Amino acid sequence: MPFLPFSHIIKLRKELRGTGAEVSTWGCDNYNDRIKQWSEICDVDIGAVVRISSVEEVAVVVRFSADRRVPLAVKGGGYSTGGYSSAKGGIVLDMSNLRRVHVEPASRMVIAEGGALWDDIDVAAAQYDLAVVGSTLGHIGAAGATLGGGYGWLSGQYGLAIDNLLWARIVLADGSMVITSADQSPDLFWAIRGAGQSFGVVVELAFRAHSQNHPVYAGTLLFSVDKLPEVVDFANQFERLTDGRQGFWFGFNLQPSSIHCSIMVVVFHNGDRMTAENFFFPLLASQPILNNTRMLPYDSLNSMLSVEDTLIRRSNFTGVDTTYHHEWAFGPRKRLSGSNVALPLDTDFIQSLYHQFDSFLMAFPEARDSSLFFEFLPNRQIRKFSNDATAFASRGPYYNVSSLFRWQTTNSDERFMEQGYMQIMRIDGMANWIIANDAPVRAVFGENVSRLREIKKKYDPYNMFGKWHNFDMLVQER
Repeated sequence: MPFLPFSHIIKLRKELRGTGAEVSTWGCDNYNDRIKQWSEICDVDIGAVVRISSVEEVAVVVRFSADRRVPLAVKGGGYSTGGYSSAKGGIVLDMSNLRRVHVEPASRMVIAEGGALWDDIDVAAAQYDLAVVGSTLGHIGAAGATLGGGYGWLSGQYGLAIDNLLWARIVLADGSMVITSADQSPDLFWAIRGAGQSFGVVVELAFRAHSQNHPVYAGTLLFSVDKLPEVVDFANQFERLTDGRQGFWFGFNLQPSSIHCSIMVVVFHNGDRMTAENFFFPLLASQPILNNTRMLPYDSLNSMLSVEDTLIRRSNFTGVDTTYHHEWAFGPRKRLSGSNVALPLDTDFIQSLYHQFDSFLMAFPEARDSSLFFEFLPNRQIRKFSNDATAFASRGPYYNVSSLFRWQTTNSDERFMEQGYMQIMRIDGMANWIIANDAPVRAVFGENVSRLREIKKKYDPYNMFGKWHNFDMLVQER
């Protein structure tokens, strides 16, 4: 469709008159701010950005878009690097004013609006000594992260975010609103737990919360590359040693004053310092250049890697400095890619991967803020459910790997997006979610695809919500 016609904009404003919705279009003073995404590769000219203030306004915009076949995207945190929260020439539903969180301590239930960030949920739950399985980053949208599965630091104890989802309120493609749960519209509830972005706009989610009345041990360790074999060895022992309360990442990135990549490790233990230090002793005893581990409240944990809150302390090889790096700030061009690996890791392969990554960053300094991380979160609780228990079909004995390439100029887009893909392609055990939303749905959802297609025909027959996953549907004629 061409750019949203001015006549449509007038009608949209008219339909939202008297509400709290804010419609921003080209020429408005706030237009450039409203279209901004975390990655500049997703900053496109949008016909209208509607910052809504109520669930009812969501329904109005969805009906408006459906009736006129106007492309529609939903923006929560805005952290997609595939353009899934942008709609060139179309309408973007900006959910950032729907961030209220309600906690019911007696029933241990947390209810969040569709625009809530994980930080909003963590802080609200902590007031009652509760916690919800959420993302490992606090500043991203809770709805989007949940609907795709939802790995978090507590997954080793309680499974994925979708395993702790009790119900959701959704605006469907025809503008109607339903509550879906194990008892209400159970087919839709099955589908949204893994493929939720493809069935409507989730405006409210209810989570099962868990007792969290003590601080956690977490932080970052920095190693020189000669310690990589020791880090890999610890990774290979992790599955055998963990009781579900631990998690750790390791990966490669450049420090501000360094020429070559160093090894960064993030550690987590849901318990006391002594137990944590015993568990992570092989790493702590390997002479890290930087040890930034500490006890902290759980509601601060998911902000630990987020520059908007608690910024990661960076260091150089001569000692600790106080430079902070805005890895997760809105701004330059970025692309996330991912895969997974099974243990044991091959040390020689990981070392070769390090050297390939390091050489690329040396050859292209524009990408020096890029990173590659292996994410070890215990998966026994996740694997308690079968792959057909929900739409999410990645419940296996493997761990996620992610690459994040950052660069500055548009003429480098093809090079760095391709490099991000190729870096992931080199990883042994690859292909569960290699640029998952660009992959064939069969690779993402496995045997669940046929059932998902049938549910899609029922709830979104015209494929209005098709930006994330393409179920190869024959779009029905109106």
